[in-house]
This record gives sequence, C-alpha cells and structure tokens, in this order.
Amino acid sequence: MKAKKTFFRWGDGVIYFVLVTLCAVLFLLPVLQRNRALTAVITVGGETVETIDLAAVDSPYTVQYAGCTIHVENGAIGFSHADCPDRLCVKTGMLRTPGSAAACVPNRVVVSLIAKQKAFDGVAY
Repeated sequence: MKAKKTFFRWGDGVIYFVLVTLCAVLFLLPVLQRNRALTAVITVGGETVETIDLAAVDSPYTVQYAGCTIHVENGAIGFSHADCPDRLCVKTGMLRTPGSAAACVPNRVVVSLIAKQKAFDGVAY
C-alpha cells in the first residue's frame, strides 16, 4: 500500500504566514516614514544657503539659486527649472522621503531631505 502524498502541511502554512507578514511590514515601512517632519537643505557650491521646514510651508513657492529654480509644495521639494544642458535635476521629480536628494551638477546646487527625528535602521544589543 502506497503512502498518501500531501503537498501542503500545517508547517508550510506557518512558513507562508510568516513570509507574507514580513513582506507586508517591509512594504509598509517606507509608507509610514513619509509622515515624518522633514527639513530640506539647499547647498550651493558646498555651502548651505537655506534650510526649509517642509511641514511649516503653507503655500507653494519657489526660490532661485545659480540658474536653478526650486519649487516647494505640499511637503515636497524639487527642481522645476534649470539652465544646464541635460536637466537631470528636473527629471528627478519632487522629493518626499527622508534621505533623498537631487543635484544639478553643472550649477553645483544640491537639495537633500533630512528627517527631524532620527529613525531606527536597526537595533544592536
């Protein structure tokens, strides 16, 4: 008499549940960090020229530095116009997450976002 083969056992269900839960947590982690207060740092030629608290910005506005126009709106910041030949800084789009940055290399303008509160990348004991 042959033994009956089973393809799905209760231990497999536990492993699948753990994997699905882990994937869901890793997917939602960046979404939960978007609601944190952000500060934009604008650097021209290696020197910080302006810091902007994106949570305190009520209405859209623009600033200009060294041939680049930077647009601030709805908790996001990005290049809206640049006089450089390839305009890669404009194609980067609006920055919304901590640690993201956009740079116009020919004009030496960098926009970066930093979180006001430090997030935990990991915990060591």
